[in-house]
Amino acid sequence: MLNKPVKPMLLYKSDLPPNGNFVYQLKMDGIRCILSYDEGNSKLFTRHQNECTAQFTEIRPSLPIKNAVFDGEMVVMNGIKPCFESVMQRLQTKNEQQIKHLSRTLPSHFVAFDILYLNGRDLTKLPLNERLEILNSVISPSNEISICPSSNDGIGLFNRTQELGLEGIVSKDLDSPYLLDTRSHHWLKTKAYLYEIVSISGIRKGEFGWSLSKYGQHLGIMEFVPIEARKKFYQVSDHIISKDTDKWRYVQPLIKCEVKFQCYTKTGLLRSPSFVRFVA
Repeated sequence: MLNKPVKPMLLYKSDLPPNGNFVYQLKMDGIRCILSYDEGNSKLFTRHQNECTAQFTEIRPSLPIKNAVFDGEMVVMNGIKPCFESVMQRLQTKNEQQIKHLSRTLPSHFVAFDILYLNGRDLTKLPLNERLEILNSVISPSNEISICPSSNDGIGLFNRTQELGLEGIVSKDLDSPYLLDTRSHHWLKTKAYLYEIVSISGIRKGEFGWSLSKYGQHLGIMEFVPIEARKKFYQVSDHIISKDTDKWRYVQPLIKCEVKFQCYTKTGLLRSPSFVRFVA
């Protein structure tokens, strides 16, 4: 496990935080990352087992241990909120000089939420509450690394994420072991979606997508639309075509729908919009 890519434990979705023997952690809007720490040297791996140590050169924590493997999230902060676009920019940058520049202008930070291995010992079979106690004894917050905030009040924490425009929360069974390469109902994610009423302004040909707009401003492309909703829109779209090109069939923005999305991008687009319902 040490210095090797790990297939992490994955989550199921939940509309609301569950009740019971759970701890509730902030869902950080970044990229899932495994940090392998070995006698002062660090290696970083994405959840897809790609090494990304070179892209996040500033993550070099000094810890009072020999070795460990942490599960967590790599983030780049924009004020009080993690910025997904910025952390993706960091991940996708390969040029050494650009990486050095971005480490100053868009510094990254590793937020640990679990520990899998410590000083030669596999911890994955321990219950989560014991792993969290160990995690808190190992990491002291610094510019490079910290521990994910958590709470015993799931609804309260979720409501707070909605107020602050954060991504959501993760609910974890305190008795749960860490199940490598497994999607488990012991861990549940509840996203704090935003909602918007928008107009459908175009249909992408080839790969499916609807162009969205509001007050004449383009808001992005929606790909997550149920088949029944697509069929219903196609029944009227032929009557409101305004322009036809090789890639798009543009329509008058007369049909409105409610969409849910994660956040606004830096350019004002809806991130990952999905269809909720048509609006009269």
